[in-house]
Amino acid sequence: MDSRKSQFFRYLLMFVFSIFFIVPFGYAIYTSLLSKADIGKLVMPTQWTLENYKDVFFNSDLLIWYKNSIIVTLGILIGNLIVNTMAAYSLARLNYRGRGVVFFLVIGMMMVPYQVMIIPIFSMIVDLHWMNSYYGLIIPFLFQGFLVFLMRQFFLTIPKELEEAAEVDGLNKISIFFRIMLPLSKGAIGTQIIFSFTGTWNSFVWPVTLVNDSRWYVLTVGLNTLKNRYFEWPNVTMTGVVLLTVPIIIVFLIFQRQMEQGIATTGLKG
Repeated sequence: MDSRKSQFFRYLLMFVFSIFFIVPFGYAIYTSLLSKADIGKLVMPTQWTLENYKDVFFNSDLLIWYKNSIIVTLGILIGNLIVNTMAAYSLARLNYRGRGVVFFLVIGMMMVPYQVMIIPIFSMIVDLHWMNSYYGLIIPFLFQGFLVFLMRQFFLTIPKELEEAAEVDGLNKISIFFRIMLPLSKGAIGTQIIFSFTGTWNSFVWPVTLVNDSRWYVLTVGLNTLKNRYFEWPNVTMTGVVLLTVPIIIVFLIFQRQMEQGIATTGLKG
């Protein structure tokens, strides 16, 4: 009986906390469907309309912003999956001189505020003539210290006996990585996908710093200009919020199970 009560209160607590996250997005959807005549009214709207979505699509460069966000996000995501995962495997399984120093630098990167790195990265982007280009928006962010640490901790939980057995069968380190380690790492990779996608898709400070041409705006930067243009029409700005949030929800729902598995199986083994 006590276990049932504790389970009930646990679910109740989760439900209460979920309300704090659902209500703001629900309000954004509600406001995006309002006509201009119903803005600010506390009564039931006289009509629901999709005109706000039409305005955003046809009176702005939304499709260009979406294209830029998709290209940048996928570029960084693919780069993170390759670079972070292979770097994590080398730190977890390969023995070479200076491995501890490299791991110390990775941990150090996690502790440096990103505001500190804005000026150095901006200077390098300018020197390389990568302003207003996919190179400048993607290449500096192909490596993420936190995701390397996450994957390393997961690789450490995989028994070494599996690698030893594979080596007896004649596999080298590269074959072991692709044929054994990666198939066992689906949960951690799913977690990495969610973190990398949401972090890049929602990024605002880096794109607004590295881009000054509206043709290269990503969605977050473009929608900020939309907010400035339609500041007196919250229904239009909330339409942009909905369009920005929906892809994140879709990605989370697709990889939710892998993320839960990755969090459950990733330990803190050093």
